[in-house]
Amino acid sequence: MKRRLSLRWLVSLAFLTLGVLLVIGYSLLSAYYFTRGMDNIMMANMSQAAQSFIERVPATQHDVRNEFSGFTITRDWLQMPEEIRQAFDQPPREPNVLYKRVEGARLGPPDALNIAIHLQPDDFPLYVAMRMTHEMAPDHEVASLDAIHRLLALIAIGLAIVLLLTASLWWLWRHVSGPVNALGQWARTLDAAKLAELPPDFVYPELNEMAHLVRSSLSSAQESLAREQRFLAFASHELRTPISVVRSNLELMRKMQQCEPEESTFRQEQVLARMERASLTMKHLTETLLWLSRDQHEPLPSHELDLDKLIKEVIEELRYLLEEKCVEVTVDTERFATLLPEAPARIILGNLIRNAFLHTWEGQIAIRQEGCQVWIENEQSALARDSDTGPSHTDQGFGLGLKLTEQLADKLGWPYTNQPGPMGHRIYIELRCSAMGFVDAISRAP
Repeated sequence: MKRRLSLRWLVSLAFLTLGVLLVIGYSLLSAYYFTRGMDNIMMANMSQAAQSFIERVPATQHDVRNEFSGFTITRDWLQMPEEIRQAFDQPPREPNVLYKRVEGARLGPPDALNIAIHLQPDDFPLYVAMRMTHEMAPDHEVASLDAIHRLLALIAIGLAIVLLLTASLWWLWRHVSGPVNALGQWARTLDAAKLAELPPDFVYPELNEMAHLVRSSLSSAQESLAREQRFLAFASHELRTPISVVRSNLELMRKMQQCEPEESTFRQEQVLARMERASLTMKHLTETLLWLSRDQHEPLPSHELDLDKLIKEVIEELRYLLEEKCVEVTVDTERFATLLPEAPARIILGNLIRNAFLHTWEGQIAIRQEGCQVWIENEQSALARDSDTGPSHTDQGFGLGLKLTEQLADKLGWPYTNQPGPMGHRIYIELRCSAMGFVDAISRAP
């Protein structure tokens, strides 16, 4: 597998390459402008020497070669010294243009420098030239030593620039890599608890935006996983009762087959009817739980439902939980029909009544319904509360079923309260009704 370059090395190499290119570029630019400056100075000196030559030297001497102010000045190029004429292939033709020829090795110090220019001051053509060698320096050793010092100074400046670039790169990477490493460490240690918190500040806006994107993505994945887990938990919790009904009715059918056919036909029909209701209940439960696990808020199908009859059906289905218990149940309902989604209404009422039946070992349970409002109160007797009799007497049983009730009520917009007390719980739920609901306060069921 090909090993890729890390971000740290990529940034470091890019920064160093840019720095080296800048140093080389500015060095070449400085050398170019230094050379241009020296050429301009030399041209100015040669022009000034030519002007002074015309003014100070008699005209009778203009036609011969003259050494003036360190320059060789002639009117004819052939009068120039042989060394200068050999250095140039042809005489300078363009006026006011400096011509240069270097003698010696390209990489080492030059042996000689020849310069020439063609001037026309006051329409008086002149050739001005100069040949410079090491012997012409006032002190050759001093000049060489000065050149060495300047070379060392340039090397020192270059090293200082390299060190400055390295230090800048180290400082920059330290200030950038710190938040980047912190972001990576934070992302590696994310869990459900940290996802609920806001991400820390990572100094730079881009890193903060990246942290928010990571948190949003993981939160979405966490929510999807939590919905799936809730669905599985709720499904296993809610489907226990209809599955038990189906199993018990199947067992009852097996026993009735041993009886006489005339007596078992009617009972078999009742058993099949109960099994059919249980299968429909499982179907509705599954659809409701799937609806609860989705992000979309599509409404559940509703139809006319007698709320008082539904409460009584749920109570009858769950009366087996009161067997061998000393519990008094009072039911106060009034006739009320409305448009409601049956499956969530049955789940909510079933969970609330089941918890009251299951976790009241001795005492009273009061179920009251007025319109679309339902109150359920369970009161444990002092003897049962102080003894170890009955399951979960210290916790009145508000677990997974009531978590499902809370989520359904919240998603459907049904007001729901659960007030724990020293002797039990007081629960209120309002199954929001449509305009077709009606009340018959005359009919009440104890």
